[in-house]
Amino acid sequence: MFNASVCGDDCAKWILSIAKTKDLTINLRHIMHFGDEDFEIEILNTGDIIHNMLEYVDIAGEYV
Repeated sequence: MFNASVCGDDCAKWILSIAKTKDLTINLRHIMHFGDEDFEIEILNTGDIIHNMLEYVDIAGEYV
């Protein structure tokens, strides 16, 4: 597990790119901006699969 918050939002595009070919588990201590395009992320705290920033912020806001 990697604390991706140390990279800042600039890492978001790389995290999504790498995750297309490899499962990643990261920890975030801020609400990272993953952009305006759809994506698929599992929030391990809840088990929810999210597909965009709106869904992400709704869940992540409870934890950061």
